[in-house]
Amino acid sequence: MRFLFLLFVFLYANDEVLDFDLVKMPTQDLSKNPAVLIISGIQGDEPGGFNATNLFLKHYKILSGEVWVIPNLNKHSMLRNHRGIYGDMNRKFSVLDKKDKEYGLIQKIKEVILNDQIQVIYHLHDGSGFYRKTYINKNENPNRWGNCSIIDQEMVKGSYYENLNSLSEKIVENINQNILKDLHKYHIRNTKTANNDKEMEKSLTFFAIRHQKTALANEASKNLPLNERVYYHLLGIEGMLHSVGVKFERDFELSPQAISSRMYSSNSVFQIANCITLPLFGLRPKLTFFPLPKDNLAIKSDHYIVGALKKNKQVLIKYGNRLVTTLNPLYIPFSDALKKVDFSIDGRVQEVLIGEVIKVKSSFAVHLKQKQYRVNIIGFSTKQKNENNLEVKLKDFQKQYSIDKAEKKYRIEFYDSQNQFLGMIIVDFS
Repeated sequence: MRFLFLLFVFLYANDEVLDFDLVKMPTQDLSKNPAVLIISGIQGDEPGGFNATNLFLKHYKILSGEVWVIPNLNKHSMLRNHRGIYGDMNRKFSVLDKKDKEYGLIQKIKEVILNDQIQVIYHLHDGSGFYRKTYINKNENPNRWGNCSIIDQEMVKGSYYENLNSLSEKIVENINQNILKDLHKYHIRNTKTANNDKEMEKSLTFFAIRHQKTALANEASKNLPLNERVYYHLLGIEGMLHSVGVKFERDFELSPQAISSRMYSSNSVFQIANCITLPLFGLRPKLTFFPLPKDNLAIKSDHYIVGALKKNKQVLIKYGNRLVTTLNPLYIPFSDALKKVDFSIDGRVQEVLIGEVIKVKSSFAVHLKQKQYRVNIIGFSTKQKNENNLEVKLKDFQKQYSIDKAEKKYRIEFYDSQNQFLGMIIVDFS
C-alpha cells in the first residue's frame, strides 16, 4: 500500500519555537486577482481554525485567483494545547521586545502579510459563547466572541477591498444561509480598534490594516463540537473567497458529518524517518519499546497539523492538539541499507518496500535473503528463534502487541548484525 505524503512536519523538543508552514495552493488561473492569505493557529488551544485550514488544503482546489495558507502559525503552542506558551501571540504585532522568544517568528509573519502579492487576510479563531449586540444570557451577549465576523473598522482606504463592513456582511450572509440552528446565527462585531482599544491594536489584523491591507477575522464558537466549528470556518472561508472573486471547488458535500469523516479518515497516516508508516487514528494509547532515532526525528504526514512532542522521556504524537499515541522510545541507530523485502502474502510472493503497510487476509511470510539481517515479528508466538520464512496468521499473535485498538495491525522490524534498525513494515489483517 502506497501513501502520498503532503509535507514534512516537525519534532517539538523542550520549549523550542517552531516555524510555521506557508502553503501556496496551486491555481488554474493566476492572472485573476486577488491573492488571499488565510491564517489559523495563532492560539494553540483554538482547534476549529487549524482543523479547517487542514481540510481546506486537502480538499479544495483553487480555480482562479491565488490563495496562501498558514495552517499552524503557533505550532509549538498547538502541540501543547496552550493558548500561547510565550504569551498571547495575537498581542505581539505592535511593539515587541527583541528578547521575546517569538520575535523572529513575528517578524517573519509580518513579512508575509506585507508581501505585495497579498491583498486580503482572513484570520481564523475560536471564541467563547455567541456574540450578540445586546445581553440575552451569559452565553449570548456583547462580551462573547463566538460565531461572529470581526472587523477592526468599517473602511480601509487604499486597500484591495476598502469596505470591510460590506465584505463582512457578505461573509455573514453566506454563513447564515447554512446555519445548523438559530442559536448559531452570525453577526458582525466591529471592535473599532483605533478608538483606543489598546489590546486589539496589538493584533495581527490591525497590523495588516495599518498597512492598507484588507483584513478581517472569523470566530467560531467554542461552545460547539469541533466538527461544527470547522463547518462554520469553512463557510466563512467560502463566503470570503466568493466575495473577493476567488473561484474554487471542493471534493465533498459540506456538512458536519462529512467534515468528521475527513478529519478522522481511516486512510490517514504518518511516517517516521522514511522507514516507519503508522495509521494516524485507532492506535493504542501507548506503544512500548518503539525504535526511534535519537536525533533528527523527521515526521511526515498526509495532514498539515501532525507533529511530535517530547515529554517525560516519551514522544507524544499529536494531531493538532489531540493526542494520537504515546511512544515509549527505544533509541537506536538507524540505517537505510535495507530497501525492500520479499513477502508471501496470502500465497502470493511480492516485494514490499521498507516503511509500507501491507494488507493480509489469511497469512504472510517474510523471506529475508540477507543472512546478516534479522527479522523480528513483534508479538508473534513461536518457539523458533529464526522468524524468517515462517507462515504467520493472525491467531499466532499475542494481541497485546498489536499497534491498534482493534488488534489487527502488527509491526515487523528489521535489524542488521550491529543491531542497527533497518526499518519497519506493518501487517494489517483488518
